[in-house]
Amino acid sequence: MPTSTSLLPATHLLVEEPGTAAIAAHVARTGHGGWWTDDPAAPRTVLVHCGPERLLRGDPGRLDPAFLGRFGRGQFTAPDHFLPLLGRIFTTVTPWVRTVYVHTRPPRPVPPHVADWVRPLEPGDSAYLDRFAVRCSSPGRHPATPHWAAQTWGGHGALAAGGFAWGAFVGPFLAALACGYLVGRDHVDIAVATDPAFRRLGLGLACVNAATAAARRQGLTPTWAASQVNLASRAVAVTAGFRPVRNEVVYWAGPPRK
Repeated sequence: MPTSTSLLPATHLLVEEPGTAAIAAHVARTGHGGWWTDDPAAPRTVLVHCGPERLLRGDPGRLDPAFLGRFGRGQFTAPDHFLPLLGRIFTTVTPWVRTVYVHTRPPRPVPPHVADWVRPLEPGDSAYLDRFAVRCSSPGRHPATPHWAAQTWGGHGALAAGGFAWGAFVGPFLAALACGYLVGRDHVDIAVATDPAFRRLGLGLACVNAATAAARRQGLTPTWAASQVNLASRAVAVTAGFRPVRNEVVYWAGPPRK
């Protein structure tokens, strides 16, 4: 299947709305991930991937099933007409509904001493992220696996150096993190995580407030995505000034059929 490094020919298939559609520009910005078309000059189908995220647009009949199966497990954002194709390729396709939010209101402020613990991540902070990933991990996680918020950047080093991450530092620990999970041309989708030992201190909200303010200064609209069953994430979104704009169905798929 042809590949291309320019997003221009597929602009009509990749309109950047709030949410995962920012993945196309994020790939161009970070150099992590990639995208494929059936025809770079006149594309009718586009696949963009970055970390666990996959975005599909266009005509599923133009996409080679064997090629798509190589991507293995991942989260697909795609119109409903791609669902039969996903079902033929993958052994499991699990839909879940999430809400997309846009930042429209002032956030709830945090105490000054909490805000003082927050600063932007720098290239030398990757070791903090390494420890953070281990402390936030579930049993059985491989030690070398990046934290989920860094997977769309290709790892901790790239996230720390990317200019879109803010952390709350308490002593020798990175206690909370907010970052641009997907940084597009017009939008930045915000991710947040807190070390379990430092929850309920307002550190995650402080990081989100810093990340959204930084995004606004760069002319980007902050967005947020949360599963409808993730009540904690939804609560942080509202507290930080985000308001829901739509619900969407995404599909966790994999592994591919043999």
